[in-house]
Amino acid sequence: MYRVYEKDISASVNDFTVFCDFVEERKPILSKRRGVLGKNDLFEINSLLYYKKEVDAPNYQLESYPVINLIFNLALLGKLYVKAADAKGNVYLTRTISKDEFDALNIYEKYAFLLETFWTRYDIEEIMRSGRGISHFDQVIRTLADSVAGMELEKGSFSQRVEFDPVFSYLAVIIRCFNYFGFCGYVPIIEVNRKTTRYDDSIKAVIPTDFGVNICKILVGQRIVDWNIPWLKELKMDENIIPGITYQSEFALFPSKKQRKAYNERKKSGFIPLYRFLEPIFPEGALKKTVNVAVSEVVRGNYVFKVSLGRSVWRKILLSFRHTLEDLHKAVQDAFNFDDDHLYSFFMDAKKYSKHAYHSPMTDESPFVHEVTIGELGLYEGQRIMYLFDYGDSWQFEIQLLKIFKDENPENPKVIEEKGEAPSQYRYYDEDEDEYI
Repeated sequence: MYRVYEKDISASVNDFTVFCDFVEERKPILSKRRGVLGKNDLFEINSLLYYKKEVDAPNYQLESYPVINLIFNLALLGKLYVKAADAKGNVYLTRTISKDEFDALNIYEKYAFLLETFWTRYDIEEIMRSGRGISHFDQVIRTLADSVAGMELEKGSFSQRVEFDPVFSYLAVIIRCFNYFGFCGYVPIIEVNRKTTRYDDSIKAVIPTDFGVNICKILVGQRIVDWNIPWLKELKMDENIIPGITYQSEFALFPSKKQRKAYNERKKSGFIPLYRFLEPIFPEGALKKTVNVAVSEVVRGNYVFKVSLGRSVWRKILLSFRHTLEDLHKAVQDAFNFDDDHLYSFFMDAKKYSKHAYHSPMTDESPFVHEVTIGELGLYEGQRIMYLFDYGDSWQFEIQLLKIFKDENPENPKVIEEKGEAPSQYRYYDEDEDEYI
């Protein structure tokens, strides 16, 4: 029977360790607007990795380094690090108690935790940048599971269409992620003096590893669509996740007796972590512990937000951790003398129309602003949020969390400092002045 060796997973775990050591020793400052690593730090980290990108200058953003982007997100999603600001407002990655738990694991347990974090918590659709990306994950897993280790898979092997196989072009990030986890190698296409787009092929061939073939045989039965929390949230199914069963049971048009029986049995047995399904191919007794990724605790205290419309008009608003995002919305409306007569959203990553948002109770799209308190959001000092009010006129407020401090909690939100005159919510055309006022 096949068994995993340390050499199959050591490069993956070592690269993650290299990243963590760099973060803790060098303490790189994250960018103010996006909260990610800067070009120089990315270039230096990349040079230390086994799974590195071939670059000769620090000219690339995080998304251009697939492996560093993956590791950066695994560190945050696994709650091993959180973003935190110093007194000057500089934002860093700061280790948590969970990182101590991770460090105490053996190499097999570390690998299993990283893979489970990817499988269950990584926003697959976002890294795909394509609404159909999730189905291609299943396609790649099935193909690798049925492959012969060491035999090259060329274009058409995954889609069964030679003229169209997106994992060789705009979905090549799937292969690069699985390459990091040791599932496969790949032969890149080297373009010289030719400008390419994401729709051009960047991979010539994919080469399954023995480890990849065997672990994919297990993952075929543990489909990412059944485990991935961001995906299940998209389907409004995050309240009753039953790993490995949820999606196919709920969405199969005519679920079979076997599906119903499996669903009921799993429901009785309760949550089973993914790493338990991986045990048969790992050394006996190697997977005993993991990291407890606890639900975010409520961060108590008072929160000071700076709400800005441009550089010259802003209000600082004080709220308690008990107040909701709806309370913050009403406080902004009052502070800027708006009429609270349109729909709105808070985009927690400051990206307009992103999925990481809370919405007006009057919309059809959840989650809603009245369902979450400020203290439950896991905010960090320095974090930026976009508050979009009135989808027609599109008033875009920049909100920054300036400070969290302990004191007597205010009963109601209040403005504690302000600058500039608020603009009129409705701009009327004045013929004499020949401008909107």
